[in-house]
Amino acid sequence: MQKSKVRQPVAVELAAGAAAEDGAWGAARVAWVRDLLFRGGVILLAVLWIYSPTYHGDWLWDDDSILTANPVVQSASLEGLYNLWVSPTGADYFPLSYSALWAQWPFFGLNSTGYHAVTILLHATGALLLWRLLVVMRIPGAWLAGLLFAIHPVCVESVAWVSEIKNTISLPLFLLSAIFFVRHDEAVWGDGSKDARVGNWLLSVGFFALAMLAKTSVVMFPVVLLLHAWWKRGGIAKRDLVAAAPFFLVSLILGLVTIYYQHGRAIGEEKMPAADLFTVVGFLSRTATAGMAILFYLWESVFPFGLLPIYPQWQVNPPQLAQFLPWPILVAAGCGLWSCRGTAAAPTAARHALFGLGFFLLMIFPILGFITISYMRITWVADHFNYVAIIGIIVPLCAVAAAWFASARPPLQLTALAAATVLLASLAVWSLRYAHVFANEDALWTYTLDSNPDAWQAHNRLGARKGARGDLEGALYHFTNSTRLRPDLGETHNNLATTLMALGRTDEALEEFKVTTELLPKVFAVQLNRGNALSGAGRNEQAEKWYQDLVTRFPDQFQAWNNLGIIQVNKGNRTEGIASLRRAVEVAPDLEEPRRNLDSALRTEAEALALAGKFVEAEAIYREMLKRAPDDVMLLTNHGVVLYKLGRNDAAITAFRRALAINPGAKEAAESLAVALGKATPAPPPLETQEPLPSTLSPAIEGR
Repeated sequence: MQKSKVRQPVAVELAAGAAAEDGAWGAARVAWVRDLLFRGGVILLAVLWIYSPTYHGDWLWDDDSILTANPVVQSASLEGLYNLWVSPTGADYFPLSYSALWAQWPFFGLNSTGYHAVTILLHATGALLLWRLLVVMRIPGAWLAGLLFAIHPVCVESVAWVSEIKNTISLPLFLLSAIFFVRHDEAVWGDGSKDARVGNWLLSVGFFALAMLAKTSVVMFPVVLLLHAWWKRGGIAKRDLVAAAPFFLVSLILGLVTIYYQHGRAIGEEKMPAADLFTVVGFLSRTATAGMAILFYLWESVFPFGLLPIYPQWQVNPPQLAQFLPWPILVAAGCGLWSCRGTAAAPTAARHALFGLGFFLLMIFPILGFITISYMRITWVADHFNYVAIIGIIVPLCAVAAAWFASARPPLQLTALAAATVLLASLAVWSLRYAHVFANEDALWTYTLDSNPDAWQAHNRLGARKGARGDLEGALYHFTNSTRLRPDLGETHNNLATTLMALGRTDEALEEFKVTTELLPKVFAVQLNRGNALSGAGRNEQAEKWYQDLVTRFPDQFQAWNNLGIIQVNKGNRTEGIASLRRAVEVAPDLEEPRRNLDSALRTEAEALALAGKFVEAEAIYREMLKRAPDDVMLLTNHGVVLYKLGRNDAAITAFRRALAINPGAKEAAESLAVALGKATPAPPPLETQEPLPSTLSPAIEGR
C-alpha cells in the first residue's frame, strides 16, 4: 500500500506561496529596472553621440548679447541675479534661462564647452521625461517617441545653440507640469485621495510657471489641458475649467510681458517686413503666412531634411492666391479626422490624431505670424520654434507604429524592426551631420548661404566674423550684400560704413553712416559712430556739431560728452572741453576713460596757465588733481614749480622732495629742488608737457 505524503500546515503553504510570489515580483522589478536603464541609456548615448561636434562649439549668433557680452549675466553676484528678475535689460523677459547662464558663468566663464554640455544633457532629460509622460498617459510607443524626439534633426538648432537653452530648460519643466497634471486628473476622476489631487495640481502649476519663465513658447498649455479633457472624456466639465484657470492666469500675465518686451525692446522702432495685421492686406498676408508655416512645420516634422538656420522668407505682401491653399487642405484634413473620431469610450485612431494635431497647432500658434515678433525681420519660420510642437506629430506616429507592431505576425515584426532601426540610424546620422554645421559661425553661415544666398543676416554675421579677423575685403563683400538685401536696416549700413572707413573709403563711409543715423535715430551707438567717423576723417568742425547734438539728445551717455570734450580741448577750447569732460565723469564716475581724459585735459590747462604766468589758477588745478593722484611724480614736480613761482618756496621744496621720494631718478624734480634750495643758478624750473588727448572710433555694431 502506497504511503500518503505528509501535508504541510496551511500557514506554511501560504507563506511559501507568498515567498514565491514575492520572488516573481522581485524578479519582474529587476527586469523592469534593467529595461529602464537600458532604454534610458540608449537615449542618453544617442544624444551624446549626435551632439559630439558641438562639445567645443563656437559662440553663435546672439550668444554675445545673451552671455558673452552681457555684464549682468557675468556678474556672479546676487545683485546681478536680482536684476535678471526685477529689472532685466535684454530683449525678452526669460529670467529663469538667464539665471541658468548666470549660475554657470562662475564655473565656465567664456569656455563654451560647459554650456554646451548642460544644454545637451537638458535635451536628453527632456526626451526621457517625454517617455515618462507617455507612460503615465498609457500611450503606446512611449519609449520610441522619446528616442525619436532625442535624435530628431529639427531639435539640433535648439540644442547646439547656447542661446536656445531657453528651449532646453523650458521643455523638461513643461513635461514635468504635464506629468503631474495627468496624475492630478486621474486622481480627480478616479476618486483618488485629496492629497494626490491637490499635491499633483500644485506641482503642475508650479512647474508650468517655471517653464514660462524660461521661455513662453509653452503659453498655450492651458488650452492643451482642455483638449486633453475632451480627448480623454469626450467633453470639458466645470472641474476641468477650474483646474485649468491658474494656468490661464500664468499664461496671460507672462504672455503679455513677452509681447511688451518684444515690441518695446526686441523690435522697438524697427520696421518689420510684415504688413499691419489690422489692415485688409496685412490680415490676408499674415493668414497666408500662417497657413504656409503650418504646412512647413508639419513637413519638416515628418521629413526633416534640407534644414537651414535661416529659411528663405516668402513674399506675401500682397499674398498670392496659391499661398492660401494650405488652409483648405488643413480644414479638409481636420473635418475628415473629426468625422471618424469615435467616442471617448470607443476612441479611434482619428481621435488620437486630433489630439496630437491639436497639440501641434496650439504650440506653434504664437509664432505663426499673427503676433508680431522680432524674428520676422529675418524669416517667417525657424526650427527652434518647432522644438516643443513637434511632439504632437512624433507621438501619434510612434503610437500607431507600436500598435501595429503589437498586432503584427513575427515575420513582419522582424522586418519592421529592421526597417525602424535603419530609419532611426539614418535620422541620427543626419542629425550628427547637421550638428557639425553648428560647430562654428563660419560653417553655420557658409552652409546657410549655400542654400539661401539671400539670407541677409547670414551675410551680416559672416561679414562681422571676417572683419574681426582683419579680412576687410571679405567683410565688405558680405556687408554690401546684407545692405542690398535689407536697405531698410540701420545695422547693415552701420557695419558697411565701419568697414569702408577701415578701408580708407571715407566719403562712402560717411554717406553710409548718414543713412544709419537716419534709420536708427534712437540707437546711441550708431549715432556715436557717425561722430567718430567725422572726427577720424579730420572733419572736426562737423564732428563737434554732431557731438553737441548728441549730448542734447543723449545727455546720460558719457561717450558723447567725452568725445565732445576731446575735440574741444584739442582745438584749444580747453575751458569748454574741460566742462564737457567733467560732465562725462559725472555721468560715469566709475569708469576710467572719462576720468583719464579729464585729468589729461586738466594737466594741459594747468601747464598753459603756468606758461602764461597765471600761477594761482594753475596751482588750484594741480592741487585738485593731486587729491586723486597724490603719488604722480609729474604732478608733484609741476605743482612744486608753480609754488616756487608763487614764492611759496618751502611748499615747493616739500613737493620736489615728495616726488624724489617716490622716484629718486626723477631728473626734473632733482633739478627743480636744487634751484629751490639755492644750490643751483636761479632759473625757472621746467614744466613737463602733456600730449594731446586721443580720439578713437567706437566699434561697429554687429548684426543680431
